[in-house]
Amino acid sequence: MAKEHLFQLRRNDARTQRDPWYTPERDIAHIGPNIVHGAMVSIEEKYWEPWFRDFLHDNGVTYQEVLDTEAPRKMARALSQVIKLKNPAVALEQSGFSDLRPAIQALFYVRLGQVLLATVWSGVKDVGKPDDGPPASFQDLLNDINTQFHEIIASEHADEPQGPGRLCRCTKETP
Repeated sequence: MAKEHLFQLRRNDARTQRDPWYTPERDIAHIGPNIVHGAMVSIEEKYWEPWFRDFLHDNGVTYQEVLDTEAPRKMARALSQVIKLKNPAVALEQSGFSDLRPAIQALFYVRLGQVLLATVWSGVKDVGKPDDGPPASFQDLLNDINTQFHEIIASEHADEPQGPGRLCRCTKETP
């Protein structure tokens, strides 16, 4: 069974505050839309790095096609269903985003991943000092990520089924 994390960090000055624990999960509803907004702004072609421009070119994706397929509108329509629908997979399917070519979907997911990584990077730095190393709870997550990657590599040679959803608990069937 997968380990569940309650991501709690102590701020540098936590010992002087009434509530020394900070749990980012409580705030994701507030910062999540900003992360998504940053990712959607970076969808514009002028922000594409050379490696990303090459990836899209190799997959036959043009910025005009992204606009013509109404990919941004479909993503926005999916996001507008966050309260009503059980999970994002259902919302993306209902909005038509899941029907887009995989390379166009990848454009959005890559951008979202880059902004999320930058946000995590900045947030962890905000609660720690360079000489301290990562907070203990974050170190636990890093260890689990490392273990999961080793399990993925090991499973390539096993008889386990491979495919989408292996790492992500978020499917159409699960919340």
